[in-house]
Amino acid sequence: MPILRPIPIPRPIPIPIPTPTPTPAPTQTVLQSGLGGAIGCDFNTAQSQLIFVEYSGNLSSLTVAPAAPGYSVLGTGYTTPEDVKLSTDGVHAFVTERTGDLVKVALSSANRSAATVVATGMTAPQQLFLDEAHNAAYVVEYASPGSLLKINLTSGAKTVITAALDNPIGVVLTSDLQYAYVSDGMGHISQVQISSGAITTIATGLTNPFFLTWADEAQDSLYVPQRDPSNSIITVSVTSGATNLVVGGVPARPSSVAVPYPGQLLVCCNSEIEEVIFAVFLTDGPLLMGIGQIPADYVSLATGMATTPSGAPYQVTDAPFGGTLPIMVNYQSAYNAGARFYQVEVDTVVQAGSWTVYYWDGTSNELISVPSATVGTTPGCYPVHPVADLFDYQPPALGYELDSTALTNAQHTIVLQFLDSGGNTLTPNLVSLPLMIEVNNQQCVAVLGAPVLNTTPPTVADNCGVLHYGTTEATTVELAFTASQPANYATFSVALVRGVTGLGSPPLPAALPGGPVTAAPGESPISPAPTVSDLLGACPTAGFAAEVYVAASMTNGNGRQSQYDAEALMGFVLTT
Repeated sequence: MPILRPIPIPRPIPIPIPTPTPTPAPTQTVLQSGLGGAIGCDFNTAQSQLIFVEYSGNLSSLTVAPAAPGYSVLGTGYTTPEDVKLSTDGVHAFVTERTGDLVKVALSSANRSAATVVATGMTAPQQLFLDEAHNAAYVVEYASPGSLLKINLTSGAKTVITAALDNPIGVVLTSDLQYAYVSDGMGHISQVQISSGAITTIATGLTNPFFLTWADEAQDSLYVPQRDPSNSIITVSVTSGATNLVVGGVPARPSSVAVPYPGQLLVCCNSEIEEVIFAVFLTDGPLLMGIGQIPADYVSLATGMATTPSGAPYQVTDAPFGGTLPIMVNYQSAYNAGARFYQVEVDTVVQAGSWTVYYWDGTSNELISVPSATVGTTPGCYPVHPVADLFDYQPPALGYELDSTALTNAQHTIVLQFLDSGGNTLTPNLVSLPLMIEVNNQQCVAVLGAPVLNTTPPTVADNCGVLHYGTTEATTVELAFTASQPANYATFSVALVRGVTGLGSPPLPAALPGGPVTAAPGESPISPAPTVSDLLGACPTAGFAAEVYVAASMTNGNGRQSQYDAEALMGFVLTT
C-alpha cells in the first residue's frame, strides 16, 4: 500500500447584476473500488479513459462518463509505480517506479516486461511532468534533501534543477516551462525557477499534499489532494497562496486529480476512484438540454446515438448526428444559479462561431446574429438570457448552432461552461454534464448495374437500354446494385416498375430487398432472380424502371439529414 507522506450581440440586452444564489453541493460518486493503491493518473480524452497506476504493480484504465464505467488492467509487473503520463502519440505511456526507474510502454502491450527503461538510478521518483516537444521529462525525488530532475527522453541523462527540496512529491510546470510548482512532505507548495533553481514557498500548513494538477487554463491555481486525516481536494493560488476547499470527504488517501471536462474531477484514492461533479443538475433541469428536439438523456452514453421513445414528438432510433446541430441551453437554470455568460466546448475546444435566432423587439420578430464575445479576458462567451426575457427569443432554448461537418466522423463531447458577469468561472463551478454524440456526415452510395440475361454468354442491354431475350423466357434476369454508407448509418429500398400498371399478377418469386444497408447483398435485388416470364407477365414486350434509394439515418435533432441520401435510377426494355 502507498506510504502516507508528511459579446455584445447586435441588439444589446441589459444584464442585471447577479444575485447570489445557493448552488448545489458537488455530487460525489465512487466509480471503482477494490484497487491496489491508485496513485498517479492521466486522462485519455479520445477514449474517455482514466489511465492510472496502482501501487501494487498494475497499469490500469477506467472508462468514465460519458461512457459506461469499465475497469481494466492494461499491464502488470511494475515495482511500486507512482505516476503515469500519456505520450502525445496516444499509444504509449511513461511510468515512474519508486525503485528508481522511468519507463516507456505501449498501451497495447503494457506489461512491465515489455517496457523500455528511459532512465534509472533515481531516488524514489514521484510525480512526472512530460515535455515531449523538447524531448524531456521532469521528476521529483522523494528524499530529504530531494531533487527536481530534468530527464532527456532519448539518452536518459539527468540534469539537477535543484537539490534543496524537502521530500518533494508532486510537480507541474507552467506552459512556458519557466517555473515548476512542487508539493512536499512538509505541507508546502513551492515555486522553482527552472533557469536558476531558486525556490520560493507559495503555501504552507497543508495536510499531506500530493500530486498537482492545473485547475484552470490560465494556470492561476492548482488542484491539490490532501491525504488523511484531511482527505480533501483544495485549490491553491500560485500568486497569493490562498487555499479554497473544493470537496471534502473523498475516500482515504487521495493522490491525484484528473479534469476530463470542466466541472468534473476524477480523484485517485488508495482503493477507490471517485468522480466529483459540480452543480450539474439544478432543481429546474439539466443545463445542456439536448440537441434540437432530442433530450440529452435520450442519447446513449455508450454509443452517442439517439433513440427517442414511441410517441415522442420527434422519433429516431439509433441515429447518429450530422449537419448543423442546435444546442439547447437551460437559460432559466443557469441564470438562477448566477450565470450570465457561457461557453460551448467541443472536445474541450471553446467554440467561437456565430448563430442566428429570432428576437421579438416589441413589434415584430427580427432575425439577429449572436456572435461570440470576449468578456473580461475570457473568449468565446455567449449571453445567458434573463428569465424575464426567455420568450423574446424563438426558439427560447437555442444556445448555439454547431457545424458538425467541421468535426471528424467519430464521437465528440459537448460541454457548457457557465461564467459570471465578468467572464469568470463561478464558485463552485457551474458546468453541464458532458454530452457525447456520434457524428457522421458521410454520403450514402447507390449504384444500379445494367440488366443481364443469364445466357451463355450473358446477354446485356444495348446502348438504347433494350434487352433482347429471343425465345428464352425461362432465363433469369440479374439486376446488380450497391446500397451502402461508409459507417452503415443508412437504410435502403429497391423498386421495380413495369410500364404504367406495375408488375401486376402473378407476383415476383420473392419480395424486393430493403432494410439496413448491411443487409444489401450487392447482387440481384430480387433473390431468387426473376425470369423473363416473371417480369413480362402477359406482355411480349415491356419497359421497366428500376430504382435503388439509400436513406441516411443521421439527424440534426430536428430532422433526418437527407442531403446525404443517394439514389440510382435506370430504365430498360425486354423484347424478343
